[in-house]
Amino acid sequence: MQADVVLIASLDKQLLFDTSHPQRHGVAFPFPKLIARAESGESANGLVLLDHDLDAIAVTPILAPAPIAWLCPTFRVDDDFAREIQSFTDLEITFFSAKRLFASTFDGAKRETLLSILDDGVPIPNRVVSLPIAGENFLSYAVPLAAENGNVAALLQRSLDKELAPYLRIERTYLILALLGLAVSVALGFWIARGVSRPVLDLAEGAQKIAEGDYSHRVNVRQHDEIGALAKTFNRMSAGLEERDRVRSLLGKVISPTVAAELLRHGVALGGEEREVTVLFSDLRDFTAIGEALPPQETVSVLNHYFTRMAAIVDEHHGVVDKYVGDGLMALFGAPLANPDAADAALSCALDMTAALDELNGRWQDRGLPVLGLGIGINTDVVVAGNMGSETRLNYTVVGDGVNLASRLEALTKTAEYHTRIIVSCSTLAKAKRCYRTRRLGEVAVKGKRNSTEIFALLGRKE
Repeated sequence: MQADVVLIASLDKQLLFDTSHPQRHGVAFPFPKLIARAESGESANGLVLLDHDLDAIAVTPILAPAPIAWLCPTFRVDDDFAREIQSFTDLEITFFSAKRLFASTFDGAKRETLLSILDDGVPIPNRVVSLPIAGENFLSYAVPLAAENGNVAALLQRSLDKELAPYLRIERTYLILALLGLAVSVALGFWIARGVSRPVLDLAEGAQKIAEGDYSHRVNVRQHDEIGALAKTFNRMSAGLEERDRVRSLLGKVISPTVAAELLRHGVALGGEEREVTVLFSDLRDFTAIGEALPPQETVSVLNHYFTRMAAIVDEHHGVVDKYVGDGLMALFGAPLANPDAADAALSCALDMTAALDELNGRWQDRGLPVLGLGIGINTDVVVAGNMGSETRLNYTVVGDGVNLASRLEALTKTAEYHTRIIVSCSTLAKAKRCYRTRRLGEVAVKGKRNSTEIFALLGRKE
């Protein structure tokens, strides 16, 4: 490092030569304290304010062999000097006095900001403070310096943001890892929750389907845990309900749906009970003529069409088709389910059956088939109703004199002088609550009964 200024002082502390001002000599040396300190040793050094700049000065005696003068080279403390110190300390360094900055490793905006801070007040010496400089935080430590002719300090600074940058990167890395872990945990939790809730929702949907009557619905659960076992049990239950529904449907086609429901509800067992029932017997007239006019297959088709229509009418009036016998039909009103309006239901059913046959005859006539007649007998009496037959084959039916009387009344419709298709007993009319148009036919002694029975022809309903 080359000296900026060289001063030579005499032993009497007078300035002999100044390289910055060669003509200046014979004046008092401006830094007598340094010479005084050097007199006690071989040399002395320190900081001085020289021409409003901060300089480092060294005072060395000129020996011949005793000191004859003092050689005093000075070195300017400038930005280059500060950066040279920075290369060894890795610190930002600034030399300053009150409201004056001599040298600094800062430049540009940071230098301007630091100048404004120094204008507001000198930082407290020997104390670490945080100073924001141009958007960057610096830990600052002011160190007073011994100067020959003024108060000077050095401000040592280190960027807190740069020092914390590695730790902040680690913090961000940990934060990212934590967020990734949280995301994985949420996804895993959602997957587990879905794996648990989806089968439960499928079971709930299946239960709703079963409640709506769709017994063919199955739950597709492949899990091998408790939920999987529950799903298998649910599927077995729905299969059982589907089988029961199929049996019930088949049973309802073989016997009356009402009887089928009663058997399924109370079980199948031999036995009976006394119950007041209105029994209706109907029988086609002249059906043999159709059997001779049509092939067997078509004959059965016509008969099935007739029974389908008549059975529907019985069902509409809350009756039960007990059995089909050839081209005849036996229906019950008031069994197996009690019905206080059984008599009215049977009478209305008979009138609707004759009206339906008239409609069917119109269609059959268009096909060239003969007109069919119909005889209906109705009686109300207390009979025995229940499951009858053998242990291996049962039939729900009714037996008793009242049943036989209804069958006999149906046969009396063949009597020409009666000229009616529906004959009812006085007991049925006595139980009826509505009014009907009837014609008294007199009293008849029915085969098998000692007492005569008053009978009537049913002509229609009264308006």
